Amino acid sequence: MRTLTRFLLTLIIASQYATAAQVKDLEYGGILFDYYQQDYFSALVQYGYANSQNALQHHGNEARLLKGGMTLSYGIAGQAEDIFSQLLTPEVAAEQRNRAWFYLAKLYYQKADTPRAAHALMQINGQVPQEIAGEYNYLATLINIRNRQTDAANAGIDQLSDNLRFQPYLIYNLAVSQLQSGKTDEAMANLNRVMTAAVTHKSEELAVLADRARHALAQLEMTQGNLLSAWNYLQGVRTTGLYSNRALLTYAWAAIKLKRYSDAVPALRLLDQRSITIPETQEAKVLLAHVYETEGAKRSSLKQYLLAEKSFKEGLNAIEMARKVIASQEIPQEFVINLEAMLDESDWYGMQPSLDYNKLTPFLTELMASNNFYSVIKELRDLYGIRRNLQFWQMQIHEHELIIRIRRDQTGMEKLMADVNASQKQFRFYKDGLMEQKLTTLTLSERDQERFTSLWQNTQKDLELVGDKVTQVAAIKEPYKLSYQLQARSKKLAAQVEQELSNTNSLIRSLEKVMRGVITAELDKHEERIRYYWAQARLGKARLYDKALNNIEDSSSGAQQ
Repeated sequence: MRTLTRFLLTLIIASQYATAAQVKDLEYGGILFDYYQQDYFSALVQYGYANSQNALQHHGNEARLLKGGMTLSYGIAGQAEDIFSQLLTPEVAAEQRNRAWFYLAKLYYQKADTPRAAHALMQINGQVPQEIAGEYNYLATLINIRNRQTDAANAGIDQLSDNLRFQPYLIYNLAVSQLQSGKTDEAMANLNRVMTAAVTHKSEELAVLADRARHALAQLEMTQGNLLSAWNYLQGVRTTGLYSNRALLTYAWAAIKLKRYSDAVPALRLLDQRSITIPETQEAKVLLAHVYETEGAKRSSLKQYLLAEKSFKEGLNAIEMARKVIASQEIPQEFVINLEAMLDESDWYGMQPSLDYNKLTPFLTELMASNNFYSVIKELRDLYGIRRNLQFWQMQIHEHELIIRIRRDQTGMEKLMADVNASQKQFRFYKDGLMEQKLTTLTLSERDQERFTSLWQNTQKDLELVGDKVTQVAAIKEPYKLSYQLQARSKKLAAQVEQELSNTNSLIRSLEKVMRGVITAELDKHEERIRYYWAQARLGKARLYDKALNNIEDSSSGAQQ
C-alpha cells in the first residue's frame, strides 16, 4: 500500500512540476518527490541509480542541476560546486545556466565568501526563473547588507514587501548591520519595523522574531541609560518561547537597576521554576536570593540560597548521569533515532522517547540549535540507514547462496519425468472422454443439444490450456541448473557488501566519536557554569550565617553590659 501511495504521489508531483518543466522520465518524478519532501539523501540515492541505468535521458542538465542543489542542501559543498561549474558552458540552456550561477552564489555566501557570491549573482543574464526569484532577491539583499550598501538593501526589502518569509528577516539583518556601523537610531527604527510586521501578520515565527527585536531594543536602551524605555520593551516580550529566558533575566536586571526590586521578583521566580539546565535559570536562582537580601528579607534570602545550592547539586548529579548515558556503546544510534522521533512535525510534545533521555537532552537545548551539530546527527542517521540496508542485503546474499547450492544439488529427475508421463496419459483420457460425451449428445433433441453447446466450448478451452502446459513440461529434458557464473557474481557481490559495510562502520565510529566529543564539551560548559553559581550560593549562605552570628554576638555583648 505504501509503495502504491508513493507511486501515485510521484505521478502527482511530476504532473504539477510539468507546468514549469515537462517531466518526460518517471524516474525524474520520483527524484522530485523526495526532493520536495526535503529527503535529499533518498533523492540523491535515487538519482545515482537512475543515472546509472541511463533513465534520465530527457533531463540531462536539468537533473544534474537538481543534483547540485540537493548536494548543496545536504552539505556536500565541494561536489555541488563542481556540478554547478560544469553547467556554466555556452552549450547549457540560459535558464539552467542562470540557476547554476544562483546556486553557486548561494554556496559562496554560505562559505562567507561574499565577493564571489556577489560576482556569481552578477553573471545571471536575462529573466530570473520564477521558482527562485524570491530567493534570488533575498540573497542579493543579504549581500548588499553585508557590503553596507544600504540604499540597494532598502530597495530589495521594498521589493519583497509582500513576502513575509523573507522581508522581516532582511529588516532584522539590516538593523544588525547598522548597529555594527554605529547607526543606532536607524537600527532601532528597523527593529521597530520588525515588531510592527509581527503585529500586523500574526504567526508564531514572526512572534519569535519580534521577541528577539524587543530584547535587542531593550538592551540598546539600557546601554544608553534609558531604563524605563527598556522596561517597556521587555514587558512586551512573551514569558514563553525561545527568547523568554533571556528576556525575563534582562527584565529582572532592568528592575534591579531601577531599584524596583519587587518588580524583579516575579520574573526571577518564573525563571527559578524552570529547568536547572537553562543558564538563565542558574543565574536567576542566585540573583533572586540577592534581591531578597537587598530588600532586607534575610530569611527568604537564606532559604533561596539553600534551595539554589540543592538545585545546583541536583544539576551536577544530572550531568554525571548524562556522561554515563552518552558513554554507553549503543547510545549514539539510539539517540539519533530517538531524536528523529522527538522532532517529528506531527506531535513534538506528545511523542515519548523509547529511552530515558531526560538526563541528557535538557543539557543539549542550545546545542540542538547548532547547524553543525545537527548536520552530524543527520549524517549519522543516514549512515545508520545505509548500515541497515547493507545488513539486509548481506542476509539476502546468504539466502541466495543457499538457494544456488540447493538448485545445483537437486535430484529426483526420474520421478519428475514419470509424473509428466502420467499426466500426459491422464490428459489423453479426459480428452477422449470429452469426445465420447459430445458424440453421445448428438442423439438428443436439438433443444437439448443447444443446452450443452456452451458447456462443451468452455471445457474444450480448459483442456487446450492444460494441453499446452503438459506439452511444455514434457519438452524439459533436465532441470534448470544455475550457472557457475551466477554463483561467482553472488560471491563478488557479497564481498562488495562486506567491504561497504566495513567502510560504513568505520565512518559511523568516527562520527560517533565526534558526537560524543561535542556533547562532552557541552556538558563541560554546563558543569563549569553550575559550579560557579553553586559557589556563589554557598558564599551567600555563608555571608548570611556570618551576619546572623555577628548579630547574636553583638546582642550578647549588649546584654552583658
